Amino acid sequence: MNLTYSCKRVAELLSQRLDEPLGLIDELRLRLHLSMCGNCSNVAEQLSAVNAASAELFSGGLDEQAGDRGAADFGAGAEGASR
Repeated sequence: MNLTYSCKRVAELLSQRLDEPLGLIDELRLRLHLSMCGNCSNVAEQLSAVNAASAELFSGGLDEQAGDRGAADFGAGAEGASR
């Protein structure tokens, strides 16, 4: 029996973990793989960042910031185009 998962299985579990908690064995084997595989660790960090950003977006946190930033960028772009 192999103690760690393949990178393909880890990708599946990382996605599944966003939707529901993993079982103890799956979580332990996932963490073991992530501790040894830099590529999968990077994917896990990216998924976590995307998940956090989307959660904030849908809670309304980024809407106001993006709207303000978008208006400022649009105004700067319009000024630059008219010159």
